[in-house]
Amino acid sequence: MNRGPRGDAKDLGLSRDDLVLKSDFVAKVKLAAVDRVRKGRQGKFVLVTGTTPTRYGEGKTLTTVGLGQALNRLGTKGIVAVREPSLGPVFGTKGGATGGGRAQVL
Repeated sequence: MNRGPRGDAKDLGLSRDDLVLKSDFVAKVKLAAVDRVRKGRQGKFVLVTGTTPTRYGEGKTLTTVGLGQALNRLGTKGIVAVREPSLGPVFGTKGGATGGGRAQVL
């Protein structure tokens, strides 16, 4: 069940005024909200990189989304951003990701 950006934002301590809604499923967070929430909090940043997925398709996107879901299940607040589309076709390789430049919040 997708609760949309409002439900996810509430879990992260953001209000409706902190969002710029683009659709029922897409929103941007205002920079002022990021600065406000950042004060007094210490967070962690995980960057998932790689050049070639396994032959079973376990690449960066799958790893990132799986990590986000695992942290969520453990009760940790977090955001997962999948921001780059598949670059496989650009480099003449298969490439199976469908990121399409979208960002996801879990």
